[in-house]
Amino acid sequence: MIYAITFNPALDISGKVDRLIPNEKCYVHHEIQTPGGNGINAGIIASRLNGNVLLSGFVGGNNGKMISRLLKKEKLKQNFITINGDTRINVTISEGNSHQQTRLSFAGPQILKNEWSQLLRIIEKAKPGKDLVLLGGSLPPGVSVLMVSSLVLSLSQKNVFCMVDMPGESLKKIIRSRPHFIKPNLQEFQDLTKTNVTSVKSVLGVAKDLNKFIPLISISSVEGGALLVNKKEAWFGKTPKISIHSTVGAGDSMVGAMAALLSKNPDTPLDDLLKLGLAASCATLTEPGLTLGSFQSIKSFEQKVRVRKIKDS
Repeated sequence: MIYAITFNPALDISGKVDRLIPNEKCYVHHEIQTPGGNGINAGIIASRLNGNVLLSGFVGGNNGKMISRLLKKEKLKQNFITINGDTRINVTISEGNSHQQTRLSFAGPQILKNEWSQLLRIIEKAKPGKDLVLLGGSLPPGVSVLMVSSLVLSLSQKNVFCMVDMPGESLKKIIRSRPHFIKPNLQEFQDLTKTNVTSVKSVLGVAKDLNKFIPLISISSVEGGALLVNKKEAWFGKTPKISIHSTVGAGDSMVGAMAALLSKNPDTPLDDLLKLGLAASCATLTEPGLTLGSFQSIKSFEQKVRVRKIKDS
């Protein structure tokens, strides 16, 4: 089972405008409503790749009900905590043929102590050596980084495989609790390690130091590709040239694809992990708005992704 946890889900509303003009009314067309949040996006991709996924987190109000209804169409198992507050709305507007996007992300509802305790009871059911817990996205008011760090430490001590895909500021403190996997982009990695590394070689050198307490690290946006590193080896991969329609959910898709493989075999070869992860990212990048990559698209790109082992890693 993959427990895909989204602390701060959102009802994502996306649409297109011919041109975004400040101080003017801009008429939006092609409106789409989708369930949003890193954990939800990753869970959807993992499920499309035949992962056994349970979605959880906090939802409330009519927006929360809409998220649940939309997820039912994906036939995903869900066990969300119903909260007193209202689930937030996020807005993404794409402009004309340029596909440039304006994204508005709101803070989210206040989470109460008893609501947090209910979520912990769900996650505590994860079994060592059998289940995987994926924690994704920003934190709503009422959920502190310390609370999440304590959760990650508990999972680590129980030897439940824990993947963390959260913003850089949260990640800085959470890595002290020794999650099994993290996936920062290059900027987040630089902030995390207080370095200015940019090349594959320099990023790898710093990542190896992190490997002492985080077994598996993926760093995206490095020389136009991504690195995947453990204590023994490192791989670098690039996607084929594509027409990018939207960047929303691309990183989540990469994490979800890797989760699907790791949930079946924690010792999946790094080249297989990286190839499928990049293929999932690629599939989502070529979709418009907030649409995530399909199984067929991911499998098609998997044949085109090129990965190579980094020698002397």
